[in-house]
Amino acid sequence: MFRTIGALLIALVVAILIGAFQILGLDLAAIQAALGSPDLTGWLQLQGGILFSFLLFPYHWATVGTYTPLVALGVAGFIAGLISKSGVRMLFVSLIALGLFFVGYIVLTLGLSATDLEAMAALAQTIAIDLGVSFALLFVPGIIGASLTAEEY
Repeated sequence: MFRTIGALLIALVVAILIGAFQILGLDLAAIQAALGSPDLTGWLQLQGGILFSFLLFPYHWATVGTYTPLVALGVAGFIAGLISKSGVRMLFVSLIALGLFFVGYIVLTLGLSATDLEAMAALAQTIAIDLGVSFALLFVPGIIGASLTAEEY
């Protein structure tokens, strides 16, 4: 349980940090300027929505020439796999992380009123290929990382 939660947190943090600095192009000066702005919540909501759209639609972005989401999800999955040490744990980590990215995207782009389950299911069916690629980008490198640190009994 501890390894699963730790791997999930590390996967989320790594994907978001790589996304913030590489996908969004933020630097420390831009973050400090945003922290001093009067509309910090709106800025965070906008940046979070953009970031989650990149992490949730990696296939779409790869077809237009942006490969950074592939790297962010792959590295996050690999590091989480190193921590989890188990393929089964990585299955759960990948599913939960993908679910959190999906819900974060829905809430940040469409607002809290859009958490209708039917609307979320319709969106998930529409972007099924992107969801599958996001899952695979977390799970496959995670399995590789887990196999490198697996403990044999």
